Amino acid sequence: MDWSCIMKRTLRFALVVPALLATAYGQTSESAPRTEFVAASIKANPPETGFHFAADSSSGGPGSSDPGMFRCSKCTLATLIGKAFALQNYQFPARTTLADRTFEVAAKVPAGATPQEFQMMMQNLLKERFGLAYHFTEKKMRGYQLVVARNGSKLKESSDTTPPPAAERNDQHGHGGSDYAHNGLMIFNGSARYRGDHKTAAEIAQLLSDQLSLPVMDQTGLQGKYDVSLAWTGNTIAHSSDHATGGGDWGGPGHMDHGGGAPGSNPGDPSGPGLFDAVQEQLGLRLVAAEQAVAQIFVVDHVDPLPTAN
Repeated sequence: MDWSCIMKRTLRFALVVPALLATAYGQTSESAPRTEFVAASIKANPPETGFHFAADSSSGGPGSSDPGMFRCSKCTLATLIGKAFALQNYQFPARTTLADRTFEVAAKVPAGATPQEFQMMMQNLLKERFGLAYHFTEKKMRGYQLVVARNGSKLKESSDTTPPPAAERNDQHGHGGSDYAHNGLMIFNGSARYRGDHKTAAEIAQLLSDQLSLPVMDQTGLQGKYDVSLAWTGNTIAHSSDHATGGGDWGGPGHMDHGGGAPGSNPGDPSGPGLFDAVQEQLGLRLVAAEQAVAQIFVVDHVDPLPTAN
């Protein structure tokens, strides 16, 4: 009996069968989630003092025209954490304490990475470079439902000829940009303006949620994509310490009084509508108070103010 021949056949069997089983069950190494960027650079910007316009902006990554390279300019830690965990403002009350420094971030994304994998990469980058430790806790809070107003929606549906969102560099909440000619949110001296192209009703609800720092659920039933223009004044405006001080700020996540205003209220500049009135008058939508819900709140246990060296 040729034992060497038998051993060779047994070895080939031992190598081939697990590979066949892994392929059959979709467990190849290629299908394992990617959790690390190919390479990443984080550089701290010099501290800014006095009045200034924030210019937080990001571009690239999965779902964009440049999926292989993510860049974020003048990003605060709050922005990076919000992007990594897809947080809405009401979920991240500590964001205003993580806005003293800004960073230049460039990261090479593995080919074919999904948005979910990208988030894991961002989370791991923050853990490795900033020592981020965190947990989620539940909190009961009231919120709102976004519904179509009695006289119908006034939203303008986007056409194929409408330019795509000018703000790939804007974050998922439509913030950022250095010129109001682009998509984004502008806040200055008690007044706010928002412009966005190809926005869904769910994205509009998310914008309003950020401004109220409370959950807003899309209950409109609207399925299209819309070009949105909204202007309002009053206390339902996000004022954030991570942006301009002394007169206003330019986009970005902000802090709200948790009263969230009320329909018809306009305690700020009386020359314009408050947020609730503006949504109804300009968009043909309404914010309706909802019952208390349990929200998942992001809590930072530890984070270093500066990253480890590249």
